[in-house]
Order: sequence, then structure tokens, then C-alpha cells
Amino acid sequence: MFSGVNGRPPKRHRKASDWVVGWLRDSIIAGRLQPGEQLKLVALADQAGLSTTPIREALSRLRDEGFVVGDSHRTFRVTALSHDEIRDYYLLHAFLSGVLAERAATALSKGNLAELRALDQEMRVRSDSHDASAVHELNFAFHRMINECGATDVMRRFVTVTTRLVSRRTYPEVEGWSHSIEDHAGILEALEARDGVKAREAMELHIQNVGQAVMDDLLSGGWDG
Repeated sequence: MFSGVNGRPPKRHRKASDWVVGWLRDSIIAGRLQPGEQLKLVALADQAGLSTTPIREALSRLRDEGFVVGDSHRTFRVTALSHDEIRDYYLLHAFLSGVLAERAATALSKGNLAELRALDQEMRVRSDSHDASAVHELNFAFHRMINECGATDVMRRFVTVTTRLVSRRTYPEVEGWSHSIEDHAGILEALEARDGVKAREAMELHIQNVGQAVMDDLLSGGWDG
């Protein structure tokens, strides 16, 4: 029985199957869908307010990503991701994000840096008011600006993939995650100093800290991967 996600998902703004992929991936990473839990097409379609076609497409894509498994009878179950596998998602994302931060240190304009400062300040305000969804959207914009300034087409493709693997934009609440916002100070200082090496180190540490917060959140919820 599909029971991992309560209530109808948030409003969609993307192609249906793309949105379902993000919704279910976030649900798995957030621990709302448990390892081995069966994912029924009709139940998911009813919950999302969609036909079964985009649900089937989304589950097939998630199978390719390793988040679900399916057999010849077209039944799908949540993959039992291990601690090491989730950790590796964050290690990969940390590496790519670090490279992009190093490049951005010399590519960001003064206007870009001012905008990053403004995003960081707004994140702190929203964090103090416990607006997790707003904080995550602001954080997404913060990192996207840094990534875009240093990205070739090759890097853009790969960091887009790893961003999807570590994102929790549908269910952003992670106990202790807000503490990682403090890491932005070191990232901004390095970028403003045009110090690529320090920017890379600060960014890698930041992503690793986020990953640890997510792991702690999963473990506190009873996840035993």
C-alpha cells in the first residue's frame, strides 16, 4: 500500500512526468517512502491528480536513476539505498560544485556578488521565521548563480544531474539543515576575495555538511540504510 506521502502534492509548474519524478525522488530521499515500499500506479495517479501515463514514465526514469526497481509485471518498489550510496551522491555534488565555485571566483561580476549577498541575507530572514520552502528556493537561486558563472555545457549537464539527486525542494524540511546556511559566509568571502582555491574548499565543505544534515535527519526518522 502506498503510504509514504501524505496528502496531495504541491501545485505543479512543469511537464507532468518531470514533476512526478521530482516529487517521488524527493519523497524517497526525505524518507517518506520506505525501502521496499510498493509504488502502485493507480494510487499515485489518484494522489497526484494525473493519469497513470506520466506516473509510469516517471517511475521508469527513477528506475534508470536507481531510486526504484521494477520487474516484468511492471510493479515498482523503492530501492533500498545504503548510507554509502546517499553519501556518494553528496560527494559527487560537492566535487562538481567546488570546481564551479573555483571558476566563479574570477567570473562573477560585482553585481552578481551583491545579488548573492542579498540572497544570503534573505535566506537568514526566512530561516529565522522557519519558512523552509522559501529558504530552499533562495538557496537554489544562490547556488545556481554560482554554478552558471563557471559552467561549461559539460559541467552544466553533470551538475544538473547531481543537483536533482540531492535536492529536496518538494519536502525541504530537514532538522539541522538551516545551520548549513552559516557556510555561505565562507563561500561569499572567498568569492569576493577572488580566491578560487578557498571558494572551492568552502563549497565542498558546505555540500558535505548539507549531506550530513540529511543523513542525520533520515537516521533520526528510523531509516536504517
